[in-house]
Amino acid sequence: MEAGHDCGGTVMERPVIVGVDDSDVSLRAVEWAAAEAARRGLRLSVVTAFPAPSPDAAFVWPEGEVERSARAVLDRAQERAAAVAPDLGIDGSVASEGPVAALLQHAEEASLLVVGLRGRGGLPGLGVGSVAYRVAAHSPVPVVVVGPEHAADDRTEVVVGEDGSAHAELAVGEAFEAAVAGSGEVRVVRAWSTPVLPLPARISPPRDRDAFTAAEERVLEGAVDPWQSRYPSVPVHIEVVEARPVAALAHAARNARLLVVGASGRHGFLRSALGSTAHGLLHRSPCPVMVVRAR
Repeated sequence: MEAGHDCGGTVMERPVIVGVDDSDVSLRAVEWAAAEAARRGLRLSVVTAFPAPSPDAAFVWPEGEVERSARAVLDRAQERAAAVAPDLGIDGSVASEGPVAALLQHAEEASLLVVGLRGRGGLPGLGVGSVAYRVAAHSPVPVVVVGPEHAADDRTEVVVGEDGSAHAELAVGEAFEAAVAGSGEVRVVRAWSTPVLPLPARISPPRDRDAFTAAEERVLEGAVDPWQSRYPSVPVHIEVVEARPVAALAHAARNARLLVVGASGRHGFLRSALGSTAHGLLHRSPCPVMVVRAR
């Protein structure tokens, strides 16, 4: 079952896809996704999930009522998207699977997935909803998680964490793509801290912190240079700070449009699939978080 309207714009093969339910947080995600799709010159596809009831369910809504409820969710979301980006091409669809399965299936045809931090599927007592967590942990394309206080505004800076790993390199590339789309700038942050536990005798913390920071800045410049050459129009700032990665990135992103972080790339438990830094930032970031996984 589908519902949608085309407000114009360029039709692309890989749209921005946003998951929506009847929560205010998911509508905030729709607004952010609409603004981002307009920046990138992509269509926006709105997806809502009304899974089929199990055969032994005590109560089953009539099919007509389910269809009306689904269409109402889509209509409201599309109206929000059109208000943010009037010239945006928008379509909507209803999935019969659960929201996680539906979004991960649609990810194969998306350039970007957007979800709200918590929706009606959120787990009580947790800062991150179960749908957002699981989609971010397992999507093959970048996922942006939008919180209830995150707005689609005119800020342009994109902050990204870089630690020399392969998944951080992917995150830096996505940060430059996002910055180009929004005519913005990139702030690349590398964090370090002295270990709390005793170190082996062959390893010692830096005695001259200024010299260590300067050396790390040179390494970071070398890591960023290829991206700066590829995107010469994007202003770049680099920072090496003595702090834990989550604290450093959350602080750096206080005035950002988007914070980009690489997931560790392991499957299994959610925290392992995300990595500790991405996991922590979903709880603490002051702006939307893009989680990037290796395909």
